[in-house]
Amino acid sequence: MVQAATVILYSLYIGIMAYIIVKNYENARRLKETSERFLLAIHDIKNYSTNIDATGQLLKAAVNSKYGSLAADNLSSHIDVIIGNCKEMNGLIESFSRTIKLWEYSDKGNQVYEDVVSLIDEAVKLSKYYAKKKNVQLEVKSRWSEKLVELDKIKFIRILSNLIMNGVKYSSENGRVLISMDEDNDWIRIHVKDNGKGMNKQELSRVFKKHYRGNSKTDEADISFGIGLYGSKQLARSMDGRIEAKSVEGEGSEFTLILPLKSIHRKNILGITIPNKILNKKTSV
Repeated sequence: MVQAATVILYSLYIGIMAYIIVKNYENARRLKETSERFLLAIHDIKNYSTNIDATGQLLKAAVNSKYGSLAADNLSSHIDVIIGNCKEMNGLIESFSRTIKLWEYSDKGNQVYEDVVSLIDEAVKLSKYYAKKKNVQLEVKSRWSEKLVELDKIKFIRILSNLIMNGVKYSSENGRVLISMDEDNDWIRIHVKDNGKGMNKQELSRVFKKHYRGNSKTDEADISFGIGLYGSKQLARSMDGRIEAKSVEGEGSEFTLILPLKSIHRKNILGITIPNKILNKKTSV
């Protein structure tokens, strides 16, 4: 009887200790994930602030220029970029706050059907004055005027903004960053291609590693946390997607965001099924 009671107590002790260890492990894992999300948020907020700074510098130069005046429509365009970047920063902060409250890393509750063509234009608009400051042209090519995909809007714009700004950062002066789209079976692919210095095989193999920084001369505003591409890859995974990279040294790099199309290829308006519109669309900023 005594031996049986001892065995029961010992088993209970082992069970309690195992529970405590598992709970502590879970809490440590969640803390690590939250810390990582915080670092990613800081990185992306820095990107948005860099865009605002570039827009502000161009505004100041235009105002101070004695060779020309700042037209009302041009001023409005600059202000729209500043407002857009502030909006994305506020959305990112709100999303991060919600994540902390819910202790969720891969929250898919915000995924709805969005038009990726419009979202790409929005991401390009956020970065266009940063590109202008670097004398880099941003160009968008799409065969659709509209394409509906189930995704998280904030995550998508964060990823694309990172890829676009990365392309601009590593482009040479008077370079070009091309954003294009295509569809492959059940996947949509968004390509961001630059004609910068490119990467060798060793650099390419490490490009998605946490805290990796490419070898590039940058000014103070471009100092990197080495977490942008790593974070973008994690965000893509949280939407059941991925990012692929290819590069040729001396010719440029191409990053491709690949997301599932789910099952939607059409949308229904007032009972009428309308397919995604297909046309040749090409814009430059």
